[in-house]
Amino acid sequence: MVILNKTCTILCFFSLFLSTLVQAMTIKYQPTVSQKILINPDIGITDHQTIDIHNNPNWNIPSYPKTSVVYFRWYWEQLEPKKGVYNYKLIDDTILAAKRANKKIVIRFMTLAGLNETYYSPNPQKAKKILGIPCWLKKQLDPHTHDICTNDNSFVVNYNNPKFKENLQQFIAAMGKRYNHNPDILRLDVGLVGTWGEWHLATHYNGTRPTLGHIGYTTAELIPYINMMRKAFPNKMLSIDLGSPDDNFASYATKHGLGWRADCLGDWAKGWNHMQQGYPQTLRHIEGKKVTGAKNNIADKFTDPLFLSRWEKAPVDFEICNTMDQWAQQPTIYTQQKVEQTFATALKLHASLLNLKSSPIPEKYQPLLNNFLKKIGYRFILNKVKLNSKFRPNSLITITSTWINNGVAPSYNNYPIVWRIVNNKNNVVAYFNTKNNITHWLPAQNSNDKAPIYTQKNSFILPKEIEPGEYNLEVGLVTPHTHNAVISIAINNKNYNKWYSLIRFTIK
Repeated sequence: MVILNKTCTILCFFSLFLSTLVQAMTIKYQPTVSQKILINPDIGITDHQTIDIHNNPNWNIPSYPKTSVVYFRWYWEQLEPKKGVYNYKLIDDTILAAKRANKKIVIRFMTLAGLNETYYSPNPQKAKKILGIPCWLKKQLDPHTHDICTNDNSFVVNYNNPKFKENLQQFIAAMGKRYNHNPDILRLDVGLVGTWGEWHLATHYNGTRPTLGHIGYTTAELIPYINMMRKAFPNKMLSIDLGSPDDNFASYATKHGLGWRADCLGDWAKGWNHMQQGYPQTLRHIEGKKVTGAKNNIADKFTDPLFLSRWEKAPVDFEICNTMDQWAQQPTIYTQQKVEQTFATALKLHASLLNLKSSPIPEKYQPLLNNFLKKIGYRFILNKVKLNSKFRPNSLITITSTWINNGVAPSYNNYPIVWRIVNNKNNVVAYFNTKNNITHWLPAQNSNDKAPIYTQKNSFILPKEIEPGEYNLEVGLVTPHTHNAVISIAINNKNYNKWYSLIRFTIK
C-alpha cells in the first residue's frame, strides 16, 4: 500500500511536470511587406525655407512630397543685428512651428550671400541686398564702410581676419549655448564660410574656379571654422559641404565625425558638370586617389580613405541644382533616364535627405520620385516574429524578432523597440521596454546585395494581475524614454498611431 502510494505520488509528479512542459508554446508570424511611401522622422525630402509647402500662405505646391524635415538658412546679420544682441526669436519661432507640424529642422548659419542677392518676401528686409555679416562688424572690417552700410554687398570678408574670427566665434558660442540640446534640431550644416555657406566664392570671384583652395586658402586656415561648430554643438550631428578637388576641409571634417552634403545633384549641363566631373573627381580627391584632369594645387594631407563608408555613422544629404520644374524645361538633358540616374546616384551614396527646394514636381517625373522615396534613408521591415510563453499570469514571455533595413542608410537617431499587450477593449495592459539600438541596423552596402537580418530577443514577465482572455501583441519604434511610437514600419499590418498589431494569443 505504501509502495502504491509512492508510485502514485511519482506518477502524479511526472504528470504535473509534463503538463507544465506542454503549457509552454510558440507562435510564429510573418508580416507581409508594404510597398507604400512612408513618411518617417529625419529622412526623405526637406521643405526649403518653409514649414509646410502644402499650407504656405505665400506659395502652395500640392505636388511636393510630404516631409518630416524642414531646412532653414540664416545670415549672421539676421541673428545678431547689434553686437551681443541675438535674434533668438527668429530661430525659436521657426523651431516651434516645425515642432507643431511634427517636423525637425536642419539649420545653416551663413556669412556671405551671392553678389547683388536680395532678401525676398516675406522677409521684412525684402529687396535689400544681403550683407551676410552684421553691419556693425562690416564697419570694422571694410575700409569703405563708415557711418552706414549702403545697399551694396560686394564686400567679401577675409576669413583669416582675427577680428572676424573672434566675433564669429562669440556668435556661434551663443547659438550653441542656446540650441545644442534642442531635440527638435536634427542637425546643422557647417556653412560659416563662402557664398551661401558653400565653401567657395562664386559670384564674387572673377575667375572660372572660385574654390577656396584655388584662391589661396589653406586647410589649416579653414579648420577653425569646422572646430568652432564642433565646440559649440558637441551634442548635435553636423554636416559639411563636399567641396572640390582644390579643397581638403571635407576630408578633415568627415574624419572627425561630421556628415557631408553636396549641392547641385542633377547637374547634367553640357561640358563640365557636377554629375560627370564634379562629384567623381571630388570623391576621388577626398579618398586620396589621383584625379585625372583636375588641377590640384594643394597636397591633401587630410585624405579620408574611408570617406565612402562614413555614411554608416554620419549622414549624407543632397540638394538639387535648380528645380525639377526647371529640369522639365530642358527635356533633351533631363530625360527620364537622366532623372532616374540622378536619384540612383543619391541612393548609391546612401543619402538620407534631399532638398528639392519646395518647388513643383512635374508629373512626368513623379513615378521616379515615388520610387526614390521608398528607398532614401532607412526603411525598416519587421521580417518575422516568434512568441514563446506559457501564457499565464506572472510567466515568462520571450519575443524573438528579425528586422531588415531595406533603405540605403541607417537611422542616426535611436528609436528603441517597445512591445505592448492590448486587450479586446484596446486598452494597453503592459508595455515591455527594450534596450535595442536601431542605429546599428545598416542596410545593404550596394543595391544588388541582400540587406543584413538583425535578430532581437527580448524576454519579459507577464503581469501578475493579467486576466484570462484574448490579447494582441503590438510593436512600436518609439521616441526614447517614451511610449510614443514614431516610425512607420514597412509592413501591411493594421496600426494605430504607429503601433502595429502582430499576434493574437490567449491568456489562460
